[in-house]
Amino acid sequence: MTTFQFPIRVYIEDTDAGGIVYHANHIRYFERARTEWLRALGVAHYWDQHDYSFVVHEITVQYHKPIFMDNLLDVTVHVSSCKSVSFTLQQNIYRDAMLLASATVTLACLDQQLKPRRIPEFIHDLIVKSVS
Repeated sequence: MTTFQFPIRVYIEDTDAGGIVYHANHIRYFERARTEWLRALGVAHYWDQHDYSFVVHEITVQYHKPIFMDNLLDVTVHVSSCKSVSFTLQQNIYRDAMLLASATVTLACLDQQLKPRRIPEFIHDLIVKSVS
């Protein structure tokens, strides 16, 4: 699988008083890249469905180097595994070739009652095709 890349520019609202990206904003960058990855797979408007939703079940973030205002970043998404009700992604944030942050993110599929349900077949098939 090719790794999906999404560019993000850092703005002043992303930073703390020292001009360094606030730690929680890394998670926002990962979320934006995941949304755009799903859109690129052909899963547009998954957030507007009534019979399922994806939620972050687990996330582990490592902060390697600081990110500064006006940096142009590449946020990547790579499928690690896909099960019937969840999938795990490896996500990274780079500035040029330098790794700044990394995350392992497991997403679960839930039904309307917020109970685990199978990932819709067409989405599951798209994700499985992405697994290396």
